[in-house]
Amino acid sequence: MLFSNPLAVSTSAELHELHQVADQGMKHVEVQLPSSRYTQDELQDLFQATHTSPIAFRAPKTMGLGSSDFILEEWEYWLKTVAPLFSEDSLRYVVCHGTAVTLGEVFEYLDARPQDFNGLHDYKTRYVEKIIEQLEQLHSTALKYNIQLCIENAPMGGDHYFEPGKGLIYPALRTPRHLQRIAEATEVQICLDTANARITSNVLSYMHRSRSLFAGATEKEILNTTRDWIEFYQQVQKNTVLVRLSYAVSWGDTPQTTHTPFPEEAYPELLEFAEQVDDEIPILLATGKEQDLQDALKPLRQLKKR
Repeated sequence: MLFSNPLAVSTSAELHELHQVADQGMKHVEVQLPSSRYTQDELQDLFQATHTSPIAFRAPKTMGLGSSDFILEEWEYWLKTVAPLFSEDSLRYVVCHGTAVTLGEVFEYLDARPQDFNGLHDYKTRYVEKIIEQLEQLHSTALKYNIQLCIENAPMGGDHYFEPGKGLIYPALRTPRHLQRIAEATEVQICLDTANARITSNVLSYMHRSRSLFAGATEKEILNTTRDWIEFYQQVQKNTVLVRLSYAVSWGDTPQTTHTPFPEEAYPELLEFAEQVDDEIPILLATGKEQDLQDALKPLRQLKKR
């Protein structure tokens, strides 16, 4: 049941945000690692000053998997740095994510193969296989530090997907199929981001109805999309070890419309999810801002009383 699950807060490695988490009576956190290197001592000082404790770290935003920019040494640095920061009895997760690509890159790949009707499918397959290859390179280091690697599901595109010149898109990891492929091929588990799952289910379901292909999706991807984020969870449930819980409005293509607290009209979704989620899975509240955190805790506290 959702209302008895261990809770943590997703936040950045900033003193002010961690203080806000602690002020709400929360101790455990998932920390978004910065793009610039922090030392172990710098991170430890943040946790000691705020009396918070990490159960997960999300890889730096600049270190998305699936690209040719993968630098093993950077990953080894971060795994070595964060490993001592977990408490002895703590869960020990590092959450990985795919890299976003430009629409131009996808089109260039397709233009070079004008007779290949499976070109887009092949592009996505190569992207996923590269992620698997890179995760396999990380396996021995993660094992050395007793860290469980996770892969998160992606949204459709970047935060400003529909703005001209900012058309970043995630080629895969938007539906359960590729996540399951990665989990089966590696020892990596899944971190379900409910806002991202809500976005992709909305968009791909719409594309199924409208027969639209504008978001760089294959017919197979569209036809096999999940009805909603709860069905998405059902399909990846056996490999899911973390749930980052938040809401997204419609297609959630801006920071203001994704990773927001659940509104009251969406409480039935939370109740349905509560009946299905494994009670030992940590729930990560996807906000570090004080008011948003209060709003994220509000429905859990209200619904628990029902």
